[in-house]
Amino acid sequence: MKLKLLILDIDGVMTNGQKIYDQKHNTIYKSFQDKDFTAIKRFIASGLKVVFLSGDKWNKGMAEKRRIDFYLSRGKYSDKSEYIEIFEKKYSIKKRDMAYVGDDLFDLTIINKLKHTFCTSDSPIILKEKCLHVLKAKGGENVIVELYEFFLKKKFIQDSSLKELYDLDIQEVTSKEMS
Repeated sequence: MKLKLLILDIDGVMTNGQKIYDQKHNTIYKSFQDKDFTAIKRFIASGLKVVFLSGDKWNKGMAEKRRIDFYLSRGKYSDKSEYIEIFEKKYSIKKRDMAYVGDDLFDLTIINKLKHTFCTSDSPIILKEKCLHVLKAKGGENVIVELYEFFLKKKFIQDSSLKELYDLDIQEVTSKEMS
């Protein structure tokens, strides 16, 4: 079985969930692992579409610079499972072709409706009981790197080439800003 869409929560998966706020309670800082962004590029280069599904609109700018579709799970679509149908239509896939990674109770509804679900090792017990696989990594500690290696081992994807990885890297706004 080859998966077609990887849906990633961000805070608590790609970060450790900590945020630094200014005096007006605006998020001003989060910490990400660069290796996770490389793993995302590897997923994309292997033919898997990757999207972010987050409750924090602060992450939208980061997603845009990385050229990754971003969906906000606040307001009209607070229940993340409501996005399954949206993703089926937009990406012309079935829910059996989707995988999801989460870390918190807000992820439970989508985890309950998908088969290929994953959570971090520091997730609540209820998520660990419901997910297909509990990753060894804690949030912000190379979760996506571990997931990529798991997908390769289970043959959910084929490995990407370095050339494909480099080609994707130079297309990102973040890479252009660093050069």
